[in-house]
Amino acid sequence: MSAELPHQTRWRPPRGVRLWLVVLLVVIAAAASLSWLQSRDDGARADGDYAEPQPAVLERVIDGDTVVVLLDGVEESVRLLSIDTPESVHRDRPVECLGPEASARIAQLISPGDELILEFDHDVRDHYGRLLAGVYAEGLFINEQMALDGYGAPAYYEPNDRFLATIERAWDEAKAAGNGVFADGLRCVPEIPDYL
Repeated sequence: MSAELPHQTRWRPPRGVRLWLVVLLVVIAAAASLSWLQSRDDGARADGDYAEPQPAVLERVIDGDTVVVLLDGVEESVRLLSIDTPESVHRDRPVECLGPEASARIAQLISPGDELILEFDHDVRDHYGRLLAGVYAEGLFINEQMALDGYGAPAYYEPNDRFLATIERAWDEAKAAGNGVFADGLRCVPEIPDYL
């Protein structure tokens, strides 16, 4: 004769509790998905995933190669790609020869309120968090103009080389014309970088 085991039942939460557990899991999954999508969008913004040129409005000029713009409603510092101008504002370095002149020149080219177009390369931000861009105003390539005027020496910010050849040609033209740092009779001795 076989002994019958008593019927065992598994504990199950009441139906109302089960329904709330399902709803809670769905809400958690939805929140996690939304958070993931937002982090992807924020990451694209932080990493500068700008495949297309971006319109911006100039807020102010910082110096010959740095400006502040309003982009998508956010104030952004923009470092002009592929050029390096003499320092006029730097927390760790003194004002360099022709630094104020470089700042004055870019301020002649673009003014607060001007509509700009920003174009990007591989890395869109530098280690300071600034956007790295080619800056255009009414069809004028500001980076190139600063080089043509003899203030924007070619500078390679690896791997960003999209504008570099254009800047090198403009710098060579500035040298041949005696513009900016290449001018005769300057009141100071400019530091002319050996580029590349």
